[in-house]
Amino acid sequence: MRRTLATACVALTAAALALTACDDGHEQGPAGRVVAKASEQECHTVTTGTGKKARSHRECHWEYELTTRDSAGEDHTFEVPSYVFDDCRRGSAYPSCIHR
Repeated sequence: MRRTLATACVALTAAALALTACDDGHEQGPAGRVVAKASEQECHTVTTGTGKKARSHRECHWEYELTTRDSAGEDHTFEVPSYVFDDCRRGSAYPSCIHR
């Protein structure tokens, strides 16, 4: 009984980790051949405090996009995390180019 319970706990923990590890805020784009890549730095001004103690500073982050062409010849552009952008070169097959 203890062995069965322990096995079930390990399986549930592994499943939970697998589900949370894939959640990076980006949905997977349509499969196809990578035909273009683009990156852009997005910046905005953030103000904290009020009155004389108000301070402003810029916050920046990078956004990465891939464009794939499917078997019907249609292009699809979508946002990806940086590791997908780095792993998938032009001409490679998406999503099989992702190495985790």
